[in-house]
Amino acid sequence: MQKRYRRITVGVALAALVSVIYTTGCQCTFADDDRPGEGTIEFGAQKKPDIKQTPQFESFKTIFADIAEEVVPTVVSVIPTQIDTVIFSRNPFYRYFDNDQFGSPFDFFFGQPRRRQQQPPIEKQERRRKGLGSGVIVSEDGYILTNYHVIAGADEIEVRLSDDRTFEATIVGSDSLSDVAVIKIAEEVKDLPVAYLGDSDKLRPGDWTLAIGNPFSLTSTVTAGIVSALGRTGMAGSNEMYQNFIQTDAAINPGNSGGALVNLDGELIGINTMIYTRSGGYMGIGFAIPIKMARWIMEDLIYNGKVSRGWLGVQIQPMDDATREAMGLDKGTRGVLIADVFDGQPADKAGIKRGDIIVSIDGMGVENVNELRNTVASIDPGKKVPIEIIRNGKKKVLQAKLGERSKTKLAGESAEDEKEESADDYDATKKLGIKISELTDDVRSKYNIEKSTKGVVVVDLDRASLAAREGIQVGDVIKEVRIKGQNAVPVTSAKEFKKIVRGLKPGDSVMFLIERDGHNRFVAFRLRK
Repeated sequence: MQKRYRRITVGVALAALVSVIYTTGCQCTFADDDRPGEGTIEFGAQKKPDIKQTPQFESFKTIFADIAEEVVPTVVSVIPTQIDTVIFSRNPFYRYFDNDQFGSPFDFFFGQPRRRQQQPPIEKQERRRKGLGSGVIVSEDGYILTNYHVIAGADEIEVRLSDDRTFEATIVGSDSLSDVAVIKIAEEVKDLPVAYLGDSDKLRPGDWTLAIGNPFSLTSTVTAGIVSALGRTGMAGSNEMYQNFIQTDAAINPGNSGGALVNLDGELIGINTMIYTRSGGYMGIGFAIPIKMARWIMEDLIYNGKVSRGWLGVQIQPMDDATREAMGLDKGTRGVLIADVFDGQPADKAGIKRGDIIVSIDGMGVENVNELRNTVASIDPGKKVPIEIIRNGKKKVLQAKLGERSKTKLAGESAEDEKEESADDYDATKKLGIKISELTDDVRSKYNIEKSTKGVVVVDLDRASLAAREGIQVGDVIKEVRIKGQNAVPVTSAKEFKKIVRGLKPGDSVMFLIERDGHNRFVAFRLRK
């Protein structure tokens, strides 16, 4: 009876609640009932931003896309594969525990030979390691320009075009000194998209550039930037490389190597080669080989199978203000100082001498070491060229027939003297910050100096001296001394060296010809006032 009463009570309460809701006009709705009808809202502003645009800007808005549309098909993925054969056994411990020659440890310790296992068969397995780089198609029949480091050591090369066609390729030739390589599609092809080769000599810092390649396997990637600088060198940690890089801030990452750097005319102006990074990725500094350099190397590789570089036969070094002052030259004088001339080589035959300054060769001015090196290398061996030099402050022109560069062509004071030393001698030597010795047999042996070398050797050095700051080291042989306003004087003894430097005064410039490890170079500095 009580349960029934409770049900009646609950029912009456619910009925009363419904009655109250209805009589008070309260409405309960769901969220969907509040949604606006389709097309009842206008999205976005009614007018475009009022930005004044010149006709030139109208064309600039699409120029990157227009360039990419033309150039991307000429840039390919280069996929080199190295194949290694691994020899192994399924039971690597057999040789240690079941070897007929050494027996088993059980035999040795317990004297109880156990049944030997049958020697497991030796198996071979092929392991394939794939890399990734980029390349640029430079001819309709399938020649492709890329980097040496992209294809170095490759047993197989696959080329994938932007339209996903794939071909096998073979190496035509490569040059490690410039990091340039040429490959060719193995099968017969024609009507391939081909890049237009521009003129990298016309580039200026600030010119717009686009880099196109396959960074991190992301094919046909386009990035934009500017030419940050020209003539960059010393990027690969090797003085033997021929370098003249274009620096750009267009994003270049691993996989971009061998890809295209183009200008706003869509012309190929460089081959992307390397980046400067502390993280392994893009940091705003990338480098490309100028197409002018890459092209003549490419043509040599295709037509001759090797790169022929001119050879002058000199050891060169840059000049600084102290060197110019010591040689009596104006501060604005530009050129490259000859530190040594190799016997019997083209420079020697042409009459070039140590201490000469080369200012131009074959009509092309040279202002630094790298420029001279690249200029000489680009001249065909056997060609006779005029070389303008400065000698003893006067200009003259010599004729040199260049050779061909090859790897083979790259290839303390006595007590008696101390007694004779005057106060002036001591002070002069002290000001230089060095202590010298005669070239005795013991000294030659200690510092590995050839018997034919003449001069005095540096046996002690003030690390805070200008001589030390300019690179003079213990063991260096001083062969010549030149003081501002005077001719170079050969040094044959410690006594003679002291006599030469006796007249040095604070503020004077002095230049030494030194020999180190068989190579000559000049070192110049100014004495402190």
